[in-house]
Amino acid sequence: MKKAARYVLIIISGCFLLAIGNYFLVWKRVEIDSALSAKPLFKDFTHQKQESFDGRESESIKTNNFRIKTDGSSAEAYRYEIQDFPVFLQIRFSTGDGYSGGGYVVKIIKNRYRISPYHYTDSPRPFDFLHEDYYKILSSKVILDKASYRKGDPIFGYTEFEVQKRYGPDKYFERGKGYFSGIVR
Repeated sequence: MKKAARYVLIIISGCFLLAIGNYFLVWKRVEIDSALSAKPLFKDFTHQKQESFDGRESESIKTNNFRIKTDGSSAEAYRYEIQDFPVFLQIRFSTGDGYSGGGYVVKIIKNRYRISPYHYTDSPRPFDFLHEDYYKILSSKVILDKASYRKGDPIFGYTEFEVQKRYGPDKYFERGKGYFSGIVR
């Protein structure tokens, strides 16, 4: 019995060490620029409307100028949300028509972040999660105006990244870049 308990303790300790190592080696450091919110660009957002998925202006006030470019084509992220979960802050940039689409998620824990792509559809296939496309974040940067946020806080930031999707002859690159502002929900 003691031997089994020892093995369980070793496995739990190993998993904990892997998680800590992943956090410090894979997650990058967030840059803080307290003067970011003073940029005139953010004042212009309040006088503009956000572009919708079909290219027309929506009714909502512009919250970002984030664009994703894929080898020549470009799409503006018309939906953007910031959520404060108990463990992490999540910033999500989306393009799509409401039935299907995708974008990128920036997860921030303390002063470190990780960017990953995501997609959604209204008609998922069984075991669709097993067929995720390969991706690799080649470079990324996240700049925020403060080190920590709570629900209801205003947030101002900038992000840019380059991602390789797929591999071999089918590989292509996506580049995202832009400023964003909003209220943490």
